[in-house]
Formats: sequence, C-alpha cells, structure tokens
Amino acid sequence: MIRIKVLFVSLAMMFGFSMAYAKQSSNLSAPVYHAKKSVSNLKAVPAEHLHKTANLSYQVAGKRYYPLQKVASFSQVGRASYYGQNFQGRRTSSGERFNSQMLTAAHPTLPIPSYARVTNLSNGKTVVVRVNDRGPFHANRVMDLSYAAAQQLGFVRAGTAQVRVEQIVPGERIQPAGTGGNIYVDLQRFGSKEKAQQYLKATSRHLQAAGSQQQTKLVKVNNSYVVRMGPFQQQQRADEAKKSMLTAL
Repeated sequence: MIRIKVLFVSLAMMFGFSMAYAKQSSNLSAPVYHAKKSVSNLKAVPAEHLHKTANLSYQVAGKRYYPLQKVASFSQVGRASYYGQNFQGRRTSSGERFNSQMLTAAHPTLPIPSYARVTNLSNGKTVVVRVNDRGPFHANRVMDLSYAAAQQLGFVRAGTAQVRVEQIVPGERIQPAGTGGNIYVDLQRFGSKEKAQQYLKATSRHLQAAGSQQQTKLVKVNNSYVVRMGPFQQQQRADEAKKSMLTAL
C-alpha cells in the first residue's frame, strides 16, 4: 500500500503537478489555510516554525531536490506559471488546503512555510506570496502561483511570465502589491546602524549628483540594516541602477 502511494506521488510530480494534487488522498493531520494567515492581512513577515517533513530532501523523475533549511537571502529569475482551478481545496505540501484566492505559491526548494516577493519582469508588478507547496517540476519553471497571485502579476491570460523570486526574511515589512512604480532594490546590508547610515549618505549624494529621481532609504530587518534604492517602474531598470551604484561606490 505504501509503495502504491509513493508511486502515485512520484507520477504526479513527474507530470508537473504540485504536491496539492499528489496529497489529495493523504491522511495528513494538518491545519487548513485560515484567512488570518493571508498575506493580504500581514504588515510584516512573521517568523514561523518550518514544517518537519516538507523541507526534507526528495526525488522527482530521477532528480533530487534539497530544500533550504532556513529562511535567508535568496534570489532567482525564471519562468512562473499558476495552479489550475482543479487544485482548489486539495492538500499542499504543508498540509494546508490550497485556496486559489490566497496569495500562495509552490517552489522546489524554498523553506515551507516562508514568504517571497515575486516580480513580473515584463511589467514591474510585484506580489508577496506565502510558499506552502512543492513544485513545479518543469525544467523551465521556477514557481507555481495561485490564481490570485498570477492575477496581481498580470499574466493570467498569458499563462506564464518571466519573474524574479526573492525570499523575504522574518521581520521585513510587506509592501502592498505593486502595479509598477514601487520597486525597490537592496544595495547593502549592515550589522551596524552607524555604517549603514554612512553608506546611506554616500548613496544619497551620488544620486543627487547624478540628478536621479530615485532615493535611498534605511530599513531595519531583524538585527541588520538594509539600504534600499527606488522607486522604479521596471525591474530591469532597477537592476541596472543597482549595478551602476555598486560599481560607482
């Protein structure tokens, strides 16, 4: 019976289905996804206990995946897709019920649960999602998003989009979903507030001298201080400006 269940899960993964489908008949005793956990209701990313089994290494179609064991800095660019409506109500890898109207996502290796900022690189729109599932298992895709998240990113009709996925660490404030014009990039992270302020002044002077409309600001994230620059309309422009700034200073 165990071998049959393992085979079923493996086949589901092989064809690109998220774990929500593979675990629809499991006997997991896990909490359902309550509205109070919605990203829309959060002002800052909470520190959550990582799932005991969803972060263990696993193998799909001959490839082994090693989920990250802690929430830390992470950035990735690739193609994103979104769940079909037939996944509604099924179990995710975290044991929570999938809800297409919640801002959630599946990722092969990001910690479960954790939060990520996803940016559509074609239009600059951003959304923060809660990672609570594994998948997709296509070579050219890095994340599966809920319908609500895909809708906010503006690619429901297209089906897929080139995105940037950035892990958000606990304590970091969540900005409202972006419609362009509110993209910020992290320049440097410091353990000392004094050093962060010195860097902030240097970057501010550089932007003023260049006649730039962008500004830099200091944000405290846990026990560190991050200097950010923005806002930008497009992610590509933000990345170019960051590279230029880091080269100049």
